[in-house]
Amino acid sequence: MSYAPIIAIAIIVILITLFILLLRKDRVDELRTKLIEDALWVEQNLFFQLRTHEENLERLALEISKGQDPEVVLTRLEHIKGIHPELQIISWFDLQRDEPLTLPRGYNAQPITAPLPRFKAWFPARKDEQLNEVLVDFQVPIFGANNQPTGLLRTSLSLNQLLTSQIPWWVAGQYEIVLVDNNSDRVIARRVNTALKTSELSYSMSVDPPLHGVRLQLKPYTSGSTSTQTLLIIVIVGLALFAIISLLVQYYYARKRQQAEHALLDEQAFRRAMENSMTTGMRARDLEGRILYVNPAFCRLVGWEANEITGLAPPMPWWPPDMVNETLDRHYQQNRMPTAQSFETRFQHRDGSILDIQVHEAPLINNQGKHVGWMGSIIDISSRKAQEERTSQQAEQLQKTAHLMSMGEVASTLAHELNQPLSAVASYAAGCLNLLEDTDSSPDDLRSGLQNLAAQNKRAGEIVRRTNDFVRKREPLLKQEQLRPIVLDSLSFIHNEMLKHKVRVMLDIPEADLYVMADRIMIEQVLFNLLRNALEALKNQPLDQRKIDINIQTRGQYALIAISDQGPGVAPEMMPLLFQPFSTNKVNGMGIGLNICRSIIELHRGTLWYESSASHGATFVFTLPLAKHD
Repeated sequence: MSYAPIIAIAIIVILITLFILLLRKDRVDELRTKLIEDALWVEQNLFFQLRTHEENLERLALEISKGQDPEVVLTRLEHIKGIHPELQIISWFDLQRDEPLTLPRGYNAQPITAPLPRFKAWFPARKDEQLNEVLVDFQVPIFGANNQPTGLLRTSLSLNQLLTSQIPWWVAGQYEIVLVDNNSDRVIARRVNTALKTSELSYSMSVDPPLHGVRLQLKPYTSGSTSTQTLLIIVIVGLALFAIISLLVQYYYARKRQQAEHALLDEQAFRRAMENSMTTGMRARDLEGRILYVNPAFCRLVGWEANEITGLAPPMPWWPPDMVNETLDRHYQQNRMPTAQSFETRFQHRDGSILDIQVHEAPLINNQGKHVGWMGSIIDISSRKAQEERTSQQAEQLQKTAHLMSMGEVASTLAHELNQPLSAVASYAAGCLNLLEDTDSSPDDLRSGLQNLAAQNKRAGEIVRRTNDFVRKREPLLKQEQLRPIVLDSLSFIHNEMLKHKVRVMLDIPEADLYVMADRIMIEQVLFNLLRNALEALKNQPLDQRKIDINIQTRGQYALIAISDQGPGVAPEMMPLLFQPFSTNKVNGMGIGLNICRSIIELHRGTLWYESSASHGATFVFTLPLAKHD
């Protein structure tokens, strides 16, 4: 029964529509019949007028052939042209005259050419440039005494003037009347009312003869009464449709309301199931910090029940006592800048255990678009924090292990470096003893020997101090350091190996002193590892390729240090793993050297990367921030 009004209105609309369609069909048929009748009448009227012009010219031609006075003929022509405005040009051609007699006077008519025609004829429409009109020509021959043509009369009719003068106003007020060229479908004459619109109906018919290749076309204008009737019909149908739509809308919203109630029940059930299955804690609070909502995961996280938590105001029982002020201050800052935020904090479980927590909070907006609180997701990251701590300790232990591995190679350098100054100390000591036993020796000779002995002893102490600094583990200390001595000291640690394997070192260091913010010992370890890798890559290369290039330059606010060798380079499959720990293709390597080097450079706010050469070899480049030095 709820559909009965809609069905009734729909039947009424259908019946009204059918009635309208029948009325319109009858109206269209009536208009079409009247259009055809009026078109036939217009065509007959035009045909009659054109035949009248033919007869007039034929009578004049007959009178001229009988010897009528030319002045009388010219007067007759002027009279005919005066009473028929569509006759734009009338010309009398005579073989005895050089130029034709033409009306209007001054019109430049084209002369005729022999032989003269013997029959009357209508010509196709043409555009006359002198009069800027579309004209149709009709000519009648003039015969002499021996029945031979001696001239002709030619008249040119304006098609626009023909429609204007020969179609009455009561017909022109109902139709748009045009003459159309059959060959090009181009309108060559028209009588229209531009203020009115035409309907879709039209009727066309040929006017050939006498107008060759021309057809007459009529289109009725739309009437005001038709528009009014159409408007009334549209209003009636519109009101019926409005009634149907109103009923449908009411029915639709009733169904939607029923569906919304079911969907709300389903959504509530789904939300409860989702809340109970989530492992991430969810918490909503207002701007004063009062708890509005918590899910079961949050309750498990803090050890309190939902009914115990909802409605609580700060401070919360799960806040550690030493973090109450910090948390309150964070709430205050959040309310001042209501944007999504992420931070880490700590919660105290009901059993007293401390948890590391990561919180993601976003503004809580109500349905009026007003900020009323905060919605947060809480994740327990205690396990991740513990894992990060273990990873950090392992990385530190690996760095220590790598440092200790470097000590073995430094030890041989230390023995070689100390051997020379200690041998010199022994030599100078023996020389000084000999000078003491020689009674002829002077104190200056003894003083010189003792000074040299002291210098060698100082040199040995400096070698021991530098080596001790290199192998000693301590916290990073960033300060202004000159870059050149760091590079030279790093080369001294590996100098013996380079001599042993006949490896040359090419230094390209700017003359001006460069100062960087760095921990000297750490940067020496980076340079030592990179130089040692380059040396190992060159051991099996030809002698002319055993060369290491050290290039230092500045780039913006950074110093750029590049160490290049001409070895075999890095295998393509190793490039993605180059700086990952425990990735190596060396037989005795651990694969942690480059990873430690990158960590040290990143600690200095620099970057370490690898560049492959187009031909062969490898280049490791790192940057260090420049330091201002007075």
